[in-house]
Parts: sequence; structure tokens; C-alpha cells
Amino acid sequence: MTNLSYFFPILFVGMWILVTFIISKFGWADLAAKYKVEDTFIGSRIGIISASINSANYRNAIILKYNEEGIYLKTIFLFRLFHDPILIPWKEIKEVRGKKFLFFNPKQLIVGSPFVATITISSSTFSKFETDYLLHSISK
Repeated sequence: MTNLSYFFPILFVGMWILVTFIISKFGWADLAAKYKVEDTFIGSRIGIISASINSANYRNAIILKYNEEGIYLKTIFLFRLFHDPILIPWKEIKEVRGKKFLFFNPKQLIVGSPFVATITISSSTFSKFETDYLLHSISK
């Protein structure tokens, strides 16, 4: 029985790596392929948010920042594996849609042309950078 107690942490870590890999393939990998950024990002920090990228949900797992270049997304430490930081230029956000769902009104950011991903965030989160989005989307 004691041999199994040593096996559990290895199994848990292995499953965590597998799960983060699978989650990344539902949309983050597409964004990272086009918008991956290596540099340190300087901008306004909104904080840790919940978001959905295509069909993958990241509840309180994404750090969102923005500046005059665009929006910067980075996952919290636990999801960092297979989730490179990304910087989506304002001009790459092709459309913002309101999506009414029961008592909620989340915003969907349609990214890329051709289409790369749909990022769904709360309307309160979007309102924190909406002015910058509108300011920079005029120059598209």
C-alpha cells in the first residue's frame, strides 16, 4: 500500500500536464501561434479574470492587461504550461458582440481575419478597456 502513496503524486502531475495540454488546444494554441509575445508587457492591469476561449473555460485563470498596442493575456502559474503569453493587437479584434444569456450579458471578442478565436469575457471586464478599444479600433 505504501508503494501506491508514492505513485499518486506522479499520476496527479501527469494528469495535470495532460489536462493543461488538452485545454490549450481548444483555442489558446491558435492564439499563441499568431500572437505569442516574449517581451515583458507594460500596460494597465485589469487583474485576474474569467474568460472563455472558443470552448475552453478559464475561470479566474487569466491575467489581463492592455495598452496602446492591444490586450495582453497570460494564464496564472498553474496553467502556464502550454499557454504562452499573448498580445492581441487592437486591429486584430474584428468584432465585439453582446451575447445575452439569462441575467448575464458577456462580450465576445472575435479575433483575427481569417478567424483565429472567440474570446468571451464579462461585460464589466470589457468596460474597463472599452474606451481604449474604441479609440484604437477607429484607426483600423
